[in-house]
Amino acid sequence: MSAESPRWLSEPYAPGGGGTAEGALKNLDGTELDPLTLLVRESAQNSWDARTGNGPVNYRVELRTLGPSEAPVWRELLAAGAPQLRHLKLRASLARPAPRILTVTDTGTRGLGGPTRADVAVPGQSDFASFVRKTGSSSKVTGRGGTYGFGKAVFHLLSASHTVIVHTRCRVDDRLETRLIGWAVHESYTVEGDDGAKTFTGRHFWGRVRRGYVEPLLGDEADEVAGSLGLNSLPDGDTGTSVAILDPVFGERDDAEAMRWIVDAMVWNLWPKMLPEGGDAPMRFSAHHEGLAVPVPRPSEVPHLRPFVWAYDEMTRLVEHKSMGRVLGRLGMRKFISPQGRPPRVAQEAGIGDRLHHTCLMRPVDLVVKYLEGPPFFEESGGYAAVFRADAAVDRVFAAAEPASHDAWLVDKLSGDDQRLAKHALRKINDAMKEASGPARVANEAGEGVSLAGMSRLMAGLMAGTAGEGAEAVFAADTTPPGGSSGTGRGSGGPAGAGGSPGPRGGSGVPPGRRRVLYDGAPEHDVVDGEAVIVQRFILPDAGSYVVHGRPAVALGDGRGVETEPPIGASIPTVLGWRAGSGPVTDGSSLHTVGGDGTVWSLVVRPAPDTMTEVTVVAEAGGDDR
Repeated sequence: MSAESPRWLSEPYAPGGGGTAEGALKNLDGTELDPLTLLVRESAQNSWDARTGNGPVNYRVELRTLGPSEAPVWRELLAAGAPQLRHLKLRASLARPAPRILTVTDTGTRGLGGPTRADVAVPGQSDFASFVRKTGSSSKVTGRGGTYGFGKAVFHLLSASHTVIVHTRCRVDDRLETRLIGWAVHESYTVEGDDGAKTFTGRHFWGRVRRGYVEPLLGDEADEVAGSLGLNSLPDGDTGTSVAILDPVFGERDDAEAMRWIVDAMVWNLWPKMLPEGGDAPMRFSAHHEGLAVPVPRPSEVPHLRPFVWAYDEMTRLVEHKSMGRVLGRLGMRKFISPQGRPPRVAQEAGIGDRLHHTCLMRPVDLVVKYLEGPPFFEESGGYAAVFRADAAVDRVFAAAEPASHDAWLVDKLSGDDQRLAKHALRKINDAMKEASGPARVANEAGEGVSLAGMSRLMAGLMAGTAGEGAEAVFAADTTPPGGSSGTGRGSGGPAGAGGSPGPRGGSGVPPGRRRVLYDGAPEHDVVDGEAVIVQRFILPDAGSYVVHGRPAVALGDGRGVETEPPIGASIPTVLGWRAGSGPVTDGSSLHTVGGDGTVWSLVVRPAPDTMTEVTVVAEAGGDDR
């Protein structure tokens, strides 16, 4: 380090005035989002906007206590020139016996490059000045999620002393440059001195003081000081940014609860960036608490979120304003049996309750804006989930409708054609949810009108006993009209199925010659080509040839098993076919395919009306594997 140590400098008002620090903080007062949720949304959006090339963005959040060799360095370096306590609580945070830092880091990003001064402009290079120097700057670059600069204030809101340290590595003239700067915001204030009263904006910067303002530490010095502070999240040779929040405050939560909230916020707000699962997702997420990993679940592993993942995969419905000739976006919709239990508090904060009847709104960058609530599904145990993604051609319209926290589309702030387009899109979405919430009239095999009323309620027991692994899956669907009305789909209670039939068996019970089937969630009711059906998703986990059979039968419901020879003229349950992923249904009572490639298959069954329908799925070795 050079002889002149870095220190703090409080920002005075310029002769021409300027904004106050509390103005940036108060700009976030209008949002109902928890600060931790806002932190995840804002920082991940910044990370995505700063991505480089086609590789994934790595996004990491870590909470830890400063070690015995680190805390004294923080106290020594950051106390130099620190403002008085009545102007900034930094000294109080540094004096804690075991200071903590919450660090948000991204790599696979370009870092905070460009000029370090706000009054120097280089076209296309303004990341450092926009993040550190400017307040409320707007990004109008196509393909970015961020449109305002106010959201970054959440980093300061979470600090008891409103203080962060920014550690970044970027490219400057084809060379790597590391930068390190401290930054705090609080309230504006006035100080009486010999020269009279002097007013300050409430912004304070720590670094190398040059000509009345603070420059970041650069190069080897920045790396050395960052290392002594324990900020080692940027691997050598990688560009990226790490923001360390000093002395984080979590309200009534303890640290473990806060980290769990952060992980849930990642999943519920960023899940489209986690797809495809187990493949080349555009972002990779991780969390650590005191050196231990906090698991980040896959979206499909979260029961109340899984239906939105299904709807995302089926965004085929075009939403357009026909008279204006504009495509507004695409919509996917799924109906299902509501998952059991309450969703996590992060989801409740987003408006998700015990029942799902929502549309996830997002712009083309695939970051969740909000979950728009629609009318509840007509049956208590059923629900629907939809996903709407705005078209890239109208992205600027929806971006302009967002507040600083990016958590709503406030269409009334728009005007003219932009308002017409946005309102029309929301109207179409609400119409789709209203349609999905009511009973659907579909045709059964005899061409008779059959209502889907009662399916979700009647299948509720079925949901508990089907997910698992085995060579067979047995489930029952009771299509006896409830209360005298025509209905389809009733699941038997408990894992035993109907009439004492066995439920799914574990892998250890797979008979010789059989192959394993890994079930992907619970059976669902659906409509295929206008018919009410039952769908069971599954994966064939082992490599090699498979022959998978669907064997439906009518269960007698009185303990006497199944009836393979129904009365003359009676309807029988049938296998409509099989579906790979979200593709078309192919006919056949048996599926001949190869396993081990991760394909999610679906067995599609037409239940017999007014009966208990029992379906068995059997997988056997096929071809040369026999």
